[in-house]
Amino acid sequence: MSYDASEQSALPSHRRVRGAQSRGGQSRGARKHGSGAVPRDAASSAPSEPGTASTSETAPEKTISPAASSAGPSSGSNRGSNAGWLANLRQRVGSAAVLIALVITIIFCGGWFAFVGALCILCIGAWEMSAMLARRGWRPQMLISIALGADFLLAAMLPEQRLLIISGGISGSVILSFSAFLLGGESFENALRDWALTLAIPLYLGWPLALFLALRGSDFGFGSIGFWWVLAVFAMVWGNDTGAYLTGHFFGKTRLAPRISPAKTWEGFAGGLAISIIAAFVFSIAIHLPWYASLTMGIFTAIAATLGDLAESMLKRGVGVKDSGQLIPGHGGLLDRLDSLLFAVMVVVTYAAIYDAALLR
Repeated sequence: MSYDASEQSALPSHRRVRGAQSRGGQSRGARKHGSGAVPRDAASSAPSEPGTASTSETAPEKTISPAASSAGPSSGSNRGSNAGWLANLRQRVGSAAVLIALVITIIFCGGWFAFVGALCILCIGAWEMSAMLARRGWRPQMLISIALGADFLLAAMLPEQRLLIISGGISGSVILSFSAFLLGGESFENALRDWALTLAIPLYLGWPLALFLALRGSDFGFGSIGFWWVLAVFAMVWGNDTGAYLTGHFFGKTRLAPRISPAKTWEGFAGGLAISIIAAFVFSIAIHLPWYASLTMGIFTAIAATLGDLAESMLKRGVGVKDSGQLIPGHGGLLDRLDSLLFAVMVVVTYAAIYDAALLR
């Protein structure tokens, strides 16, 4: 099938030349073999039907400019990587701004308002934990875990009955959880594993949240010393996280824990440590700590926060997930934001017990 004049003028020049050569080959072949015979080579070089590609034609070579070749693929990928990192950073900052406002409101109110907030955090965290463990077929008794965690929160709010509440909650949880698994018909190995997880979850989540409530106290507003102690915890941990994130991105080379969290570096840890110490000194004015106590508190808080982050990373690797959930845009789940705080508050409560013993009574 031949192209008419308008179609030929629309074709690229190399297609018109090859078409002419093809028709010339067909004419010579026809004269040699007869008018009805077309040699195989000529037939293969004939133009194909419209809409189909000719098997003998090759695509024209692309000319790459020196500027494009000098940029190379790595330059484009680096630009794309940086753009993606900046977009993720903007999302993280936006989510963090909302979280900071919410946290400061809860800390400011304290008392039973803070208890309700801690109870909501406990339930959401337990739900995320349950979803992660279910991926491996691990099924602890989450109702018992939440009940024991809530028992710790209640004990923090009622210091006069604290011993009774904690001892009763732990005793009841041990007996009930063991009974539930014994009567459940599971294999002994699965029952023992799930029983241990049932008791470990409230220790991991409920106990640190109860320490936050005990540290905060029931007094309302900025005048409460507990407000400044709890705010110091958040300032040191968030400063550590931000310093480690930015320093690790720009200067990170030496991996901190490659088996557990390959993205963390010693350089990032050093940057986070510096910001944590600065935050400790800033808040030492409000919580009346001597300079040496502020220094060591900033150091130990940064170490505890990093260990808390690595502990949750180990948990996520154990169950095969990247994030604990998708609740917070740019951050993942609630546990991804709590991990460092859960360990850091244990350090700060120890300092509060030493330098402000009346706070925890």
